[in-house]
Amino acid sequence: MTILKEQHESFARFFASPTREALRELLRRNIGETDYLDFKADWPALPKLARHILALANTGGGALVIGVAQEADGALVPRGMPAIKDKALLILPLSAYLPKMLQFEVLDFSFAAAEYQALVGKSFQVLLVEDTPKELPFLALKDADGLRTSAVYVRTGTTSTEADHTQLQAIINRRIESGHSSQPSLELDKHLAQLRVLDEHRCNNDSWISELLREQSSRFDDGESGDYRSFIEDAYESKKQLILHLLGL
Repeated sequence: MTILKEQHESFARFFASPTREALRELLRRNIGETDYLDFKADWPALPKLARHILALANTGGGALVIGVAQEADGALVPRGMPAIKDKALLILPLSAYLPKMLQFEVLDFSFAAAEYQALVGKSFQVLLVEDTPKELPFLALKDADGLRTSAVYVRTGTTSTEADHTQLQAIINRRIESGHSSQPSLELDKHLAQLRVLDEHRCNNDSWISELLREQSSRFDDGESGDYRSFIEDAYESKKQLILHLLGL
């Protein structure tokens, strides 16, 4: 999601001549496909800002552009902000409303001098919200003015509203399609313990104690079928692959 230094010029061009299409194309190249944008002349109050962020996160991610006013006819005017807002005054207070898994970033743009004369002396900020379908849905951590912990917020046109039945089903389906489960996985040591037990039952186990046990059991009839031995070997290999996947190998 991070915007590279050389991409800031692209934002400057957008602020000089802002259109929804221009910003969509800019974000499409830089952070992936996104169709959900909002424009504010200045930062909203924290509860309302949290609501917008939750709605963007639940609707595929997007951007909140501060310092660009939207006129009644839909035209976008790059008026700039009085001053860049300290990110600490945004991010830390927002943590009281937003779950930790929700990923967002605030970018600063100040133009003391620029090729674009209309931008000189103006400041803008852009809040980018990451699309993280495996963590859906995102809900507020506490109630506040216009914000409810029991509500799932989504983007509907240019507003952040509570999801209806159809929208909620779409969010759930996106979570399912991500293949992510919130059920905790077995700890690595438990997987290794299971692998060890399977290994002890393998015919190819070359540890001295396994060889001793096989030597002792050879004096008696073999009670293990070929199907059982094949199952143990397959389970052993599958468990190894699972552990390698957990280790990122």
